Amino acid sequence: MFLTRRHTSGDELARLQNEMSRMFDGVLGPAVSFWPAVAANRPAAAWPKLDVSETDAAVHVSAELPGVKQEEIDIEVHADTLRISGEKKDERVVNEHNFHAVERSFGKFERMITLPAEVDSKLAEATFKDGVLVVNLPKLKTAAAQKIAVKPAP
Repeated sequence: MFLTRRHTSGDELARLQNEMSRMFDGVLGPAVSFWPAVAANRPAAAWPKLDVSETDAAVHVSAELPGVKQEEIDIEVHADTLRISGEKKDERVVNEHNFHAVERSFGKFERMITLPAEVDSKLAEATFKDGVLVVNLPKLKTAAAQKIAVKPAP
C-alpha cells in the first residue's frame, strides 16, 4: 500500500474550514468555533492561547493577547480558578476598504483556567509586554505533613 500526499490549495482548505465551522456552529451553536473567527465579533476557539506551568514556588500563566491594550485586560483569582477577560476592539476603517479575508478576531474574550495548586492571590503579579500577558501566582505555603504516632488504646 502506498501513501501519497495530496496537495491542496489554500482556497480548498479555506472552503473546507468554513464548511466544518458551519457544521459545528449548527450543532454546537455559534459560541463554539474550532478555528479563528472568520467574521468580526465571532469568538475564536479558546482564545487567548495559554501556557500554564508550575514550579515548586508558583504557578505561571502566559497568554497571547496581540492587539489588546493593557487597560482592556481583567484578571481575577477565585478559589482554584484564574479568569482572564477583556476586549480587543476593532479599530479598522471598514467603510474605506473592500475586505477579501477577515481572519482576525475582535470583541470580548474570557478564559477560565483551573489552577494546578492553591495560590496566594494577594501576592500575584501580572506583566504585559509585546502582546504577551504573564501572570505569576505564588503557591500557598502549607504546613508540612507530620506523622502521628499510633498508641495502643487504654
